[in-house]
Amino acid sequence: MASQITGPGILYVNSKIARADILDEAGYMKWYEEDHIPEIIEIDVIKSALRWKDVDPKADKPYLVTYPMQDIGFTQSPEFKKIAVHSKLLPGGGPIYDLADIDVRYYGLIQVFDPTKLGAGKTKFIMTAAMETGDGLTDEEFDDWYRKEHLGQLSHVPGYVRTTRYKLLYYRTNAQSRELKGLPPRDADIATEAPPTWLAIHEFDSVGVDQKKIMALADTEWSKKILANVRQMLTPCYTFVKGFGDSKFFHE
Repeated sequence: MASQITGPGILYVNSKIARADILDEAGYMKWYEEDHIPEIIEIDVIKSALRWKDVDPKADKPYLVTYPMQDIGFTQSPEFKKIAVHSKLLPGGGPIYDLADIDVRYYGLIQVFDPTKLGAGKTKFIMTAAMETGDGLTDEEFDDWYRKEHLGQLSHVPGYVRTTRYKLLYYRTNAQSRELKGLPPRDADIATEAPPTWLAIHEFDSVGVDQKKIMALADTEWSKKILANVRQMLTPCYTFVKGFGDSKFFHE
């Protein structure tokens, strides 16, 4: 698997607080913004981090941070694996994997669709679409639908900015991250399903996206054929919270 983790991509980190009795959101975000993200941004390979929050107050893992990289293979390096899990900003000094439940995904970049050319800093809201296709649909057919129909139609929705698309290369659970950092296993960690293979991140300039217009895009014959052969779809939406570094996300 490690040999496939190369080229442009994103580190996609989704999390929730696991020990709300000793760590609140303000404390968790203080660690993220004042310690963890600055440490990562200091690494020359990672120049940008974007923090998001799920619009659904009942979301299981409401916190998302995305780190775009020109070479996602850096995640396999000794330098990356040395990123600290302990901090004086955490209760008891951490480790963070005792206090939060963190899912980590490595995605390879497939496509940047940027018809507006607005540049970095315009996106305030993202709609994500993580999909797993069934046996009746080839990867090429799925890709063609995005490139030849769906994204062009989506670009006409008011407030649309751009879309980036990805393929899942690797993921690890909180338990696997603990193992990677040499921490002992714990009963609180549970097994989770693998995320869907394909991810699209659709960017908009405001939260007030017309959901009816989005849903109407599924009514074309091509869309119906594609979606009939999608066996899993997850569509969490997030508001933009804060950018770090140059805040670019595969912008030219």
